[in-house]
Amino acid sequence: MCESKAYLVTAEGEQLVLDDVASVREESGGYRLTNLFGEQVLLRCRIRQIDLMKHRMVFEPTGEGSPTET
Repeated sequence: MCESKAYLVTAEGEQLVLDDVASVREESGGYRLTNLFGEQVLLRCRIRQIDLMKHRMVFEPTGEGSPTET
């Protein structure tokens, strides 16, 4: 399986937002992530890092409202 884990940078460190991410789409000033089970999260943030070898994506808030919506 080549799905990734998505993390959001917080004051406490990196917080897992969604596991088994299969799709990332730019939308509404952020990114809509969808996993294998159809769960979706909209992150209003920017990409900090994508490491395809480690199957992880790290996002950081932009400071404009709440960074996550489901």
